[in-house]
Amino acid sequence: MLQQLIDESWQPAPYTRKVVFERKRRVLAKTIVHDHVIEAAAILPYEKALYDYIAWQSPAVRPNMGTHALLRHIRNELFRYPQQELMYYVHLDAHHYFPLMDHAILKEKVCRKIKPGKLRRFIFKVIDSYLQGAPLGIKISQILGQINLADFDRKAMRFFDIADDPEKLAYWTDRYVTDKFLTARTPDDAALLAKGVEYLSNRFRKFAREGLRHYCRFVDGIIIEHEDKTVCHIAKELSIMILSRDYHIIVNSDYNVRPTYMGIRICGYVFFHEKVLLGKRNKKELARHVTHLRKLGLDEEQIRISQASRFGYAKHANCIHLIKCLGMEKSLGKIIKKKRIKPPFEGMSSDQKVPFSSICMELRTTQQGWDKKIYLMDYKVEDSKIEKTKVTVTIPDSQGNNQDITKTVPGKVLAIRFKKILKTNIIRNANGEEEEHYDFEKRKDKDGNPMLEDAEFYSFTGSKVLIDQAVNDFSVEDLPSPTVIQQFEGKQGQKFFKFT
Repeated sequence: MLQQLIDESWQPAPYTRKVVFERKRRVLAKTIVHDHVIEAAAILPYEKALYDYIAWQSPAVRPNMGTHALLRHIRNELFRYPQQELMYYVHLDAHHYFPLMDHAILKEKVCRKIKPGKLRRFIFKVIDSYLQGAPLGIKISQILGQINLADFDRKAMRFFDIADDPEKLAYWTDRYVTDKFLTARTPDDAALLAKGVEYLSNRFRKFAREGLRHYCRFVDGIIIEHEDKTVCHIAKELSIMILSRDYHIIVNSDYNVRPTYMGIRICGYVFFHEKVLLGKRNKKELARHVTHLRKLGLDEEQIRISQASRFGYAKHANCIHLIKCLGMEKSLGKIIKKKRIKPPFEGMSSDQKVPFSSICMELRTTQQGWDKKIYLMDYKVEDSKIEKTKVTVTIPDSQGNNQDITKTVPGKVLAIRFKKILKTNIIRNANGEEEEHYDFEKRKDKDGNPMLEDAEFYSFTGSKVLIDQAVNDFSVEDLPSPTVIQQFEGKQGQKFFKFT
């Protein structure tokens, strides 16, 4: 590889096209590992200089920055500055940014930063290796996507140099004053117009000199925040015009100027002036995966490890209530509550409790791995601590007359003690008869490694059918015995559970 870089004999291998669907259709360009390594090695000595050329308001793909740097930037701006200063924002998103990137313009941007030599020729090879745009899926394309709009970032933050050109300043000042009169809706707008045309003209000139101070970009997503709605509209119009004229970039048509109190949605977060929330899609994905893993029988720590990336993403937002609703929070109160739980069976601890839904064989579902077969060891029917029912009883009063009163009594709950059967083995005994032998789930140590002892669990259910079976159809003397708690559907569509 080093020799190929020295004598410039390396040629990019053909790309493998892969189409993925994640909210929208994307076409990836997969290449061989050799090309990934040689491209990373060629660009490595110059990475810092290239990233320094890009404004810090564009933190995507930069070391130690990325998504969380954008989060901190937008969050801190909304928290630090008065709401009046950041009243409106506009979000512009490029349509198919990488696939539609213009090679001639991209090479021009590269030439502005990289002098003639091996590195420039190497990057040009990568650009020319793809028929149109930049190959989505390699490291150099990410850097090129940042370099392509690096000068646009600075131009936008200078408000496109309107203040330096008298003709432009005069034109856009007139536009600002006219649009102010045409779009006035609120009493604040009326109070502003009452100050006169000269005041409005000076107001816009001040904005032009200050530039767009609250600007950020994440690859192809641009966010501009400002106190004046008309300035946001002018910035939007200029941005779309310059991107299409100078960069041949098409902006998606879902842009609009909105108040910031409605929330700024970008990178899976929703930013407000007083909080940061997780995006709806990410929130639903986290809840769906936690529920699914809990039904598969995983304990809390195993779920937390399996979903570490999603929890790590959520922890940067104000998601304490969400994590509590999922039952995945780590708090002293939860530890205390867990230690106060009294298991229904002697010798068991609260860690051995599992949700009843995780051991039920549901209808029309294909189970993977454990087939929900359990080895029932013991059971109890006791008063529920959660479910309460109201009954009417007749009692005599002090004069001997009967009167009806409503009384709250606890409902009944079935507590079961069991082992999880992972495998059923059929073995013939000495008499030639077939006998079932079971492989049970083993207890695990603190590091999650299985031990020799079988793991026992307990669970609660308020199913009236199961309670009726436990009371009338079998007894504790019939146990232990293997069984499956199967879900059935009645004639009216109601669902119920039975021991099978």
